Amino acid sequence: MAHKYYYDTGEEKIGPVTGNELVQLRAAGQIDSKTWVRREDSETWRPLASVNLRQEEEEEANPSLWRLLTRNMPVSRIILMVSVLVVFLLLVLGVLSVAWPFILVLIICWFLYRAIS
Repeated sequence: MAHKYYYDTGEEKIGPVTGNELVQLRAAGQIDSKTWVRREDSETWRPLASVNLRQEEEEEANPSLWRLLTRNMPVSRIILMVSVLVVFLLLVLGVLSVAWPFILVLIICWFLYRAIS
């Protein structure tokens, strides 16, 4: 989904328009690099020259794993899930570090059983 923007002509705020429409308006001379713009989902106004429209559209089209996670889940829940996973892995590694000789004997017995039958 493409970002939508508002731009300020000095007399009125116009939008929402797409990033491509902003590029077309600039090429037509209706706005310039000093025109103040903001994304539809933001309250921060910035000069058009400081907005990298291509990068913002690419980030929206190909979001990072972190952006995908935080878009659908609060950060506190992500931290809790990672903590539980780490504790689980530590427990598994702890059990394996103690029980590996027993597991090795079971595997050898299984191979011997398969070889005999």
